[in-house]
Amino acid sequence: MTRYLKILLFAVLIAVVAVIFLDIFWHNPQAEGFFVITRGDNVLQIASNLKSQGYIGSRLIFIGDAVSSGNFRKMKAGRYEISKGSTSQDLIEKFTKFQSASINILIVPGKTTNDIARILAQGRLVKKDEFLDLVLRDKLEGYLFPDNYLIDPGATAQDIIKQILDNFDKKLTDDLKQAIEQQHRTVADVITMASILEKEVKTYHDKQMVAGILWKRAENNLPLQVDSTLLYFLTSAHPNLIDKSVESPYNTYKYAGLPVGPICSPGIESIRAAIYLINSDYWFYLSTPDGETIFAETLGQHLINKAKYLTN
Repeated sequence: MTRYLKILLFAVLIAVVAVIFLDIFWHNPQAEGFFVITRGDNVLQIASNLKSQGYIGSRLIFIGDAVSSGNFRKMKAGRYEISKGSTSQDLIEKFTKFQSASINILIVPGKTTNDIARILAQGRLVKKDEFLDLVLRDKLEGYLFPDNYLIDPGATAQDIIKQILDNFDKKLTDDLKQAIEQQHRTVADVITMASILEKEVKTYHDKQMVAGILWKRAENNLPLQVDSTLLYFLTSAHPNLIDKSVESPYNTYKYAGLPVGPICSPGIESIRAAIYLINSDYWFYLSTPDGETIFAETLGQHLINKAKYLTN
């Protein structure tokens, strides 16, 4: 062996020993908080994440304890609350016994599937694109019921979707389904209408009034002329377009009747308003900048209202 090679090997050995020394003895101040193990993480990834987030001082000690205890393949995906001063053995026991903290996720009415995917991704429950692929494939816009959810951190995207859809089925009671059937409408049409009401008006009474107007226009094969449906398409597909003649099945200025599907997840109030509408002589409405709904019987009255309430 040449002198140069001996020096090189000695230098590598010194570097390895230095890395091991620093990993074992150079401890970060231990943190406290929540730590997430995602599905598919192995012991090396878990150890690295714990180290980088300040929960352990040594990756090697953690890995050694996991291997020696036989638990290096038994740690489960989840969100775990970690106390300051927890040892590697404490963490391994917690991860293997699945003492996981459920994540509280709030979905408020009016959120789109894209919004919901972002909320879940921020909670490190799913990958946004993975969740969106599933809900778009199954055309679930409008059916991810807005509510407060306690979600198991080990749940897959499919598990979460099932949990939300099961809640939707419970909220859409037999009485509501019967009322929809008696009106000779479909659940899909009602949820689409409810999603429009969710975006268009604020109070339950106004939602009932606007539902009466929009159902009447749809039944008479008239364009709904609703800004929220056009904005849904423009925001999700072509954010720079403002032309009301744009080609889209969500363009209710260009095409009569309901759009092809919901534009958000409506709350139960909007769903009920879409079912228990109020019939009136009104054909038009607008929302003022402060949220008041102004109704009109004729186009002439509606144009006067627009000039009065919407002109700066």
